[in-house]
Amino acid sequence: MRIVLLISIIFLSSFGVCAQSFHYDTVPAPANNSPQLFHLEQTEQVMQSPQSSQKQKPQPASGSSFDRNRMVLGGSFGMVFGDYTSINVAPQVGYRINDYFTLGTGISYNYYKYDYDFIDDVSQNYLGLNIYARANPVRYISLQVQPEGYYSWGNYGDGSKFVPCLLLGGGVVIPAGNRGGISAMIYYDVIQYKSDGINYSPYGNQIVYSIGYTFNF
Repeated sequence: MRIVLLISIIFLSSFGVCAQSFHYDTVPAPANNSPQLFHLEQTEQVMQSPQSSQKQKPQPASGSSFDRNRMVLGGSFGMVFGDYTSINVAPQVGYRINDYFTLGTGISYNYYKYDYDFIDDVSQNYLGLNIYARANPVRYISLQVQPEGYYSWGNYGDGSKFVPCLLLGGGVVIPAGNRGGISAMIYYDVIQYKSDGINYSPYGNQIVYSIGYTFNF
């Protein structure tokens, strides 16, 4: 009798242990009186290493370092021959601070010659530096301010001279190709530097038209 009681206790204990490992949900029996079914639900616990459980810290944003993709190359080139000869070479390089502002600098050379029938020919050379700031308030529209300084020499006026200029203007820049655009701008030199009553501005007292191509690196 003691042996039977001991076996019963061991059996009940082992059944209790097994019952703790599973969770049973009853499912209603089908209408054809087939045996009742059981649904076994198991819970899985995924162990994570201490390294993977830690949240990955976001990488700090890179500083305002130089980006060569924001470099732009442009300028103007023009020639006119005849009684009035004009040669203009003015390459420029700039950097787009953002989609609205560009800063840059450049060099320029201008040569002018006037052929007269009744007096000696007049010629003048201008070699200078410039800086510019360009704003694009809306798409395709550009506004620009460009201070310039020239060393001028020739037989016009009283010889060599330093000539300051300040171009103000604006225009349109139309995309052309994948990495560039065509610009059509108008400017006016607001300084109109004069000495002894002679206007030494390389642009003269008139509006200047410029058509060029801007290349993005």
